[in-house]
Amino acid sequence: MYDLIKQPKKELEILFRNAAGKIGLHEAIVEKDFWVCLTLDYLFHSCKWKEAFTFKGGTSLSKCYGLIKRFSEDIDLILDWRVLGYGMNEPWEQRSNTKQDAFNKEANTKAEKFLADELLSAFREDMGRIIGEEAKFYILSEDPQTVCFQYPKIFENNNTLQIIRLEIGALAAWTPSVSKVITPYVAQAYNRIFSKPNTIIRTASAERTFWEKVTILHHEANRPENLAMPVRYSRHYYDLYCIGNSQIKKSAFCNIDLLKRVTDFKMKFYPRKWAHYELAVPGTLRLIPPEYRFAELRKDYIGMANMMFGDYPDFDSLMLFIGELEKEINLLR
Repeated sequence: MYDLIKQPKKELEILFRNAAGKIGLHEAIVEKDFWVCLTLDYLFHSCKWKEAFTFKGGTSLSKCYGLIKRFSEDIDLILDWRVLGYGMNEPWEQRSNTKQDAFNKEANTKAEKFLADELLSAFREDMGRIIGEEAKFYILSEDPQTVCFQYPKIFENNNTLQIIRLEIGALAAWTPSVSKVITPYVAQAYNRIFSKPNTIIRTASAERTFWEKVTILHHEANRPENLAMPVRYSRHYYDLYCIGNSQIKKSAFCNIDLLKRVTDFKMKFYPRKWAHYELAVPGTLRLIPPEYRFAELRKDYIGMANMMFGDYPDFDSLMLFIGELEKEINLLR
């Protein structure tokens, strides 16, 4: 991958355009996907803190497991909280609600300071050396746990956010995790021109991500009417649809204890009384939101269409499947 960025800009433009034509995606998406994969390779093989990261989220479902056909703009990373000075089990110690809230705020503040004081400069220096020019990294002012990489783009696309967002949080569970191979789209199209067409990274297990998505939908099903649903949250319904139509559903169903681990984690580190995580168990779990949310969710899903490729369900089919999945989970024992 690193050899490719040394090629003349015109040759890269032709390569990305031809690869996009073979795959059926916009050139800007193929280009950004290449930079996402190169960034992941750096993070897990060259970065000083390479052992402290675990990949998770929607991009992992696409790149590591091939479970979804949705191009994600973000790299979600779990940062091992030991980097911040905590012991392996220290965050799990019993505390009062007040003290746990104080601990959570302290951990987030420490993570933000680590990103600003150490990680950002390392990213700039390392990636600048790799690409042979200034590497533009910055922290989002509205989200100090998100580092943005303004990669040197060739193509323009109004439908694609042409920066890579690295959302890095320490208050996240990094187990169970597995090693997976990822390959950029351009290498899938022209494998033989790469001396190293792929890379191996550590990522959260698909079963854990399944239950994470389930609890997100349960959270949304309980969202109070006066609180708006976040923009582009329909992606979680689509992601769960895709995982639920794979073999991962069966293996996740065989590991119902993992659902409890996910909900225990959220109740301790991301408590919201109205989310009713204590009810996210077989028998009382909810995936379908109230009917008054459907119009908003449908509009959000239609607006997300430009980020999906290949076949994907219409909104009614999507929600029908989610409703059946809710019934299946509630029958588990």
